Amino acid sequence: MRLFSGLENGLEKYIEGFFKDKFGSGARIQPTDIAKKLARTMRDKRRVSVSNVYVPNEYTVLLHPEDYKTISPMASLLSEELADYLMQKAAEKKFTLVSRPRIAFTEGEGVAPGDILIESKFGVAEPGEGKPVVGRQQPDFQEDNQDTRDYRPLSDTAPLPNLKPNYSAVLLVEEGNDAGKEFPLADYRTSLGRRDTCDIVLSDNSVSRRHAQIEKIGGRFWLTDLNSTNGTYVNGLPVDKIELTTGDVITVGNTVLIFKEF
Repeated sequence: MRLFSGLENGLEKYIEGFFKDKFGSGARIQPTDIAKKLARTMRDKRRVSVSNVYVPNEYTVLLHPEDYKTISPMASLLSEELADYLMQKAAEKKFTLVSRPRIAFTEGEGVAPGDILIESKFGVAEPGEGKPVVGRQQPDFQEDNQDTRDYRPLSDTAPLPNLKPNYSAVLLVEEGNDAGKEFPLADYRTSLGRRDTCDIVLSDNSVSRRHAQIEKIGGRFWLTDLNSTNGTYVNGLPVDKIELTTGDVITVGNTVLIFKEF
């Protein structure tokens, strides 16, 4: 089961939809890639006290200079959308934030093109900041059980609504390392590849990090190759972009998938 399956079809898709016209499909970094990386960092850097699980509220996103140029014109707006996302993720996981998340973008020395590095820390709440998402839970994990200093989190806030997608098609893995898996497709753009921030992650070394994408346009599903190394094939023929129909056989690397609409 995917680590963040409960929410990765919610605000992540809203974020992607909001910035769809501003980020081309061929861009190395997509807003959803950043959202997923932030969520993983938030989880990995949690600290456990007697009755709360605290997570960082300040994040710096380090990017390759060329990727930063793509992000920088929209950095302020994107930061706000990503902060909303982290607040909902904290509410879902019952994590405690001491303030609304603050997210900054910068160029990172030595960051490879297409990579995302996240630095995080626990900052103090500034005067006048709104009430963040706060939760209480008894930890259900054994690792990372370190104590934390006694923060004074804000409380009495309601979580953001849970966004539920409507699935109208699926990809069934017929051959390959992921044989037997089923990936639902909704009405938004779905990325497919080896990178862990893709919507559909395939454990196939012959698949590119961001290999292809599927999106619904005019009521129909379209498959687009994202300049992959080994190409994308539908019914045995190489494709750049093609409209899918039920029963189509999609081959990426050594993985064979069947497209089916409901």
